[in-house]
Amino acid sequence: MTSSALKQPALKRTVMAVSAFALAAGALQLGTAPAYAVAGPTSKYECRDVQTPGSLFPGDEVACTLTVSTGGNDTFSDVVAEVTIPNSTVYQSGGTQQGTQKVVFNLGEITKAKSGSATLTVMVNGQTPDKTAISSEAVVKGFATNGAFDTTAASNTLTTTTAGTGQGAKLTAKEDRASVNTFGRAETPISDLVDAPAGVTPKIDTVTSAEPKKGYVAFSIIDNGQKIAWTATCTATAQQKTESFTVKITAPGQNPVEAKVTVLLGDNVANQGFAPPANCFPKP
Repeated sequence: MTSSALKQPALKRTVMAVSAFALAAGALQLGTAPAYAVAGPTSKYECRDVQTPGSLFPGDEVACTLTVSTGGNDTFSDVVAEVTIPNSTVYQSGGTQQGTQKVVFNLGEITKAKSGSATLTVMVNGQTPDKTAISSEAVVKGFATNGAFDTTAASNTLTTTTAGTGQGAKLTAKEDRASVNTFGRAETPISDLVDAPAGVTPKIDTVTSAEPKKGYVAFSIIDNGQKIAWTATCTATAQQKTESFTVKITAPGQNPVEAKVTVLLGDNVANQGFAPPANCFPKP
């Protein structure tokens, strides 16, 4: 018998020992790994047209509300909802915007006795084509007693229309929100303030502060009455400030209407170069 033949049994026993060790290590890892991807709470997500339910026109405001709840005895902690901003819309309010397409809501703890709710509001772009689908998606994350969860909820789909632009053959006023940017300026197109019948060209006639004692914002009518240019006159440092305005809109052959717009000044927003860095506060 050769020397190589004598060594073969020892080699085989070594391979078997290594394999047994690998199996044991794998079993140890499986037994100690945390349980992730567990079942999470129930999510319901719904979008609705605020201005004209049943007919979503360009310039309308859409509110998407997410409700997170559980009917069981589980406790879900550190629950966060990441909501997408629908295509063909502009973010208006709700949560904390991250980038151009996502808004984050912190819902905290969810139990049988405590549900969570989050509402995102957006404005449909003024030039959105007919039959454009408007929908959103929410990713809900957090922790259960036995691990982390990550679930997805899709909203219903709304569809825009431009046919007739109101169907009532008359001007229809809307409510709008404008957010002054870090340079202290913002613009509101007339499409965000009124729905007009086909073939009718509305015009912004006057703008009046509904809260004249505040004096946070100045304005001018531009583009031949097709836009309002907003200008911050002070700095909102401690908290967000708002000032509301009434906008009179006219059109040939139509009765004038009055729309409402609320202008928001975020933290540390000032009209750089045009106003002193004084804090915003109501005038006496």
